[in-house]
Amino acid sequence: MEGPGNGAVQAWLDKNELAELVARVSSAVDRGDRERIIACYTEDSYDDHGAFKGSGREFADFICGPGSMSALHHLLGQSVFDVQGDEAWGETFFTFHGALGAADVTGYGRYVDYFRKTDGGWKLRYRRVVPDAVPAGDDRGAYWPASRDRTDPSYDHLRWPDVEPST
Repeated sequence: MEGPGNGAVQAWLDKNELAELVARVSSAVDRGDRERIIACYTEDSYDDHGAFKGSGREFADFICGPGSMSALHHLLGQSVFDVQGDEAWGETFFTFHGALGAADVTGYGRYVDYFRKTDGGWKLRYRRVVPDAVPAGDDRGAYWPASRDRTDPSYDHLRWPDVEPST
């Protein structure tokens, strides 16, 4: 039965599922759970994490492989989602702390995501990390630059593969 509130209810359900997905992938990364990370991404996904660029599956291998951080902790802030049918865009603020060897690393910024709804629900198709503070030792030039105007990546609603990734 269609009613005037059904669209608003569906939008709320979609946004809740997207927030859960963003939290689930962060939890899986913090725990080094390769299968849970992969399950959050579409098969044809792309993740641009600055120094790492590749598919969601390759990102899971990178996070869980040798030389990865021995400890990792994400704290997620607010998310803003724009749902358009089976597509959605989102911006989620984050802070992370971790250990890489004997060094403590920290950073904060935003995940700028493009999502696609599949038979199994929402999944990440394209993620860009837009740091507001780059961890010590990281190359700021490897990331999409943040800006305090409408040129910021959160406004462009890019889809994968319709984008040239930053290099």
